[in-house]
Amino acid sequence: MLRLGIRGDAVAKDSAPAARTAESSGVGDVRRRVPAKTRDMASTRTTTVLIALSSAVFLAGCSDSTTSSDSGSGATQAPNETAAVAWAGGVCAASTELREQVRTGQAQLDPASSSTSLDQVRTQVRDRVTAVRQSAAALGTALSALPTGADPQVTAARQQLQTDVGRVKAAVDQLGSAADEVAAADSTTEVATGLMTLKAALAGTANDLATYLESLRGTIASAEQAIRDAFGAAPACQDLAARATPTASP
Repeated sequence: MLRLGIRGDAVAKDSAPAARTAESSGVGDVRRRVPAKTRDMASTRTTTVLIALSSAVFLAGCSDSTTSSDSGSGATQAPNETAAVAWAGGVCAASTELREQVRTGQAQLDPASSSTSLDQVRTQVRDRVTAVRQSAAALGTALSALPTGADPQVTAARQQLQTDVGRVKAAVDQLGSAADEVAAADSTTEVATGLMTLKAALAGTANDLATYLESLRGTIASAEQAIRDAFGAAPACQDLAARATPTASP
């Protein structure tokens, strides 16, 4: 109806005869036929829609701003938590690997065995001890890998574990000295003596490692939430966690 009214006005201005013809035919100015109340209601509805759209745009902008702010806050915390879990997993994996290498060395380096040549014995000793020393070095690296800015509780746990693993490192150094003794042996008797020394050094390493692993299990079962969350979320710690005994809060 509104569209017809506008066209009638335009035609009336352009040509008076055409307008008179339109009026005689009953078309006329349709706008004059639309009641003022109806036009006012249409105007009111249009205004209402515009206000509603403006409000929606404003609220959407506020929502986006709030979401960005919230996601920014979460992004600040998430990397530290993720880094702590990665660190804990690295420590557990390196600890388990060192344990396995020490066990393998104890099983394979038998001083009573006479079925191998001196060269074969030297090769076995070198390979086994090298594997243990590399695993011990990897554990030290894993313990040191906690990024700056980690939770203070996790940082304190790292420092304690580094102290506890100190005895293991000393035992591994003695193991290296015993391996050097075997490598320098020129006779079967000297090799046998060197292997006895080496086996004793392996036993000492195993004992110190067991003490360290008990300390690690205690850390895994810590009453401190940040520490427990870090180790609990690391898959490599699950085997150790299964043997851990929860500790009381200090």
